[in-house]
Amino acid sequence: MTTHSRDRWVLDRPNSYIGRSVPRPNAKRLLEGRGKFVDDIVLPRMLHVVFVRSPYAHAQILNIDTAAAQTYPGVIAVVTGAQLAERHKPWVGVLKHLQGIVSPPQYAIAVEKACWQGEAVVAILAKTRAEGEDAAEAVKIQWQELPIVADAQAALDPDTPVIHDSLENNLCWERNFAAGDVDQAFETAAVVVEETFDIGRHTGVTVEPRSIVADYQPGENKLTVYQSTQAPHMMQNVFAKHLGLDEGDVRVVTKDVGGSFGIKVHVYADEFATVALSRMFQRPIKFIADRLESFVTDIHARDHLVKARMAVSKDGTIQALDFDDLTGIGPYSMYPRTSGIEANQIVNLTGGAYQIENYRATTKVVFQNKNVMCQYRAVGHPVACMIAEGLIDEAARQLRMDPVEIRRLNLYPDDGYPCKSVTGMAFENLSHHQSLDKLLDMMDYDSLRQEQADLQKRGVYRGIGLATFIEVTNPSPMFYGVGGAAISAQDGCTLRLDAKGNVFCATGVTEQGQGTESYTLWWWYVGISRLWHCRRGCWPSWASPPG
Repeated sequence: MTTHSRDRWVLDRPNSYIGRSVPRPNAKRLLEGRGKFVDDIVLPRMLHVVFVRSPYAHAQILNIDTAAAQTYPGVIAVVTGAQLAERHKPWVGVLKHLQGIVSPPQYAIAVEKACWQGEAVVAILAKTRAEGEDAAEAVKIQWQELPIVADAQAALDPDTPVIHDSLENNLCWERNFAAGDVDQAFETAAVVVEETFDIGRHTGVTVEPRSIVADYQPGENKLTVYQSTQAPHMMQNVFAKHLGLDEGDVRVVTKDVGGSFGIKVHVYADEFATVALSRMFQRPIKFIADRLESFVTDIHARDHLVKARMAVSKDGTIQALDFDDLTGIGPYSMYPRTSGIEANQIVNLTGGAYQIENYRATTKVVFQNKNVMCQYRAVGHPVACMIAEGLIDEAARQLRMDPVEIRRLNLYPDDGYPCKSVTGMAFENLSHHQSLDKLLDMMDYDSLRQEQADLQKRGVYRGIGLATFIEVTNPSPMFYGVGGAAISAQDGCTLRLDAKGNVFCATGVTEQGQGTESYTLWWWYVGISRLWHCRRGCWPSWASPPG
């Protein structure tokens, strides 16, 4: 087949992305301060919502007096949790494929009691945020403090109070996994190393805090939500489901998003309350979390206490890995992705890069009176990496082996794929040995070790750290409805060619600062090529997205 010049241009052009920097089309606009974030949206008749939050980690709500707050200037309404609960269905943060996971129903605003310090108990609708904050100070709430469950280690003790009366105990979920003969491996091992890893809670701090504007139009029974979120399709389903609307009557618009890191991929009670209030009062409502609200309500992550041990032979071969993971997630499992996924990932991924036949892992996820915890950047990976790498480094020290060599001995060979890890994770076309050799060459490992020894003689102690891990980067599409929740990793791209030859690319992928808009340029070229080649009766083999 003769290749015309235009064909060559189309086929060569996408390859220009490989190994080159790609300018971000939105960079100039954002640097000039011309982005459009949620707080930039101002709608007619719009109100601001301010939440009165619990000062207690666990307390019964005996009485709420809103009379004084309702008289404040600019205040349109004061709404309690019981009043708003009549307008929406509660939710339960469980996924069916996590066998045995439980969580109590959760409402947008606390109804009978507050379960963490910072949980919303009253909503004030005012013409300005400042007027709402002034009125919030006038709300009088009579509390009865309840016993607090703060320590995850004590959460399951028989003497520890149960946070939710509807549950038997404070256990949200438990998973036990075992393969091989772990006990026998430890009995015969030359070396057994043990470590306790205590990982404290942390969270992401985005430049743009959680933000939402809800606009319900009663005449059309349609809802438009402007939200700083990673998952507009998921939120569309959630709003429709719990407000009794058809999904086609709900539109979620995500414009510029000032960072996310996984913080903005969940259903937050105060954001849902904002949408429910818009429908209740039939006018636009805006909520912008301030920094204090962010610290007490944005999801936390990685609150884990792991007791682990590893059995190793005299030559450095890993014979067994055994660990017990405990994580406290706050009073609810986060909806809809659940707060058990991080612990599940730790069981799946720990030591994944190493050939381990004897493996035992237990994880327990418990409720506590702290802020909710859920999935965050690199879900489970840092903890899994810390466990395996911490143990293998200690094994190398006790065996007086080079940390590189003990890893080289236990890594899956580059010609050993495809295969599955001991926990059933499918591996394909990996190259840990090749990557290790390249890393050692790049860092000039032998010279660094010599320098380290020379410095130590002068009283300078310099560490050299190595870590190997498996990252879940392409888990395949999560079908819409997985585990009973409408979580979708799938998206479509609509390409339209107008009469002037302009190509329009419409995609629902959100941009949170990672260059998604640059990636859509690839689709632009793919679209042109497909249109051109379809006309010519041929199809380019490269016309699929990179990676």
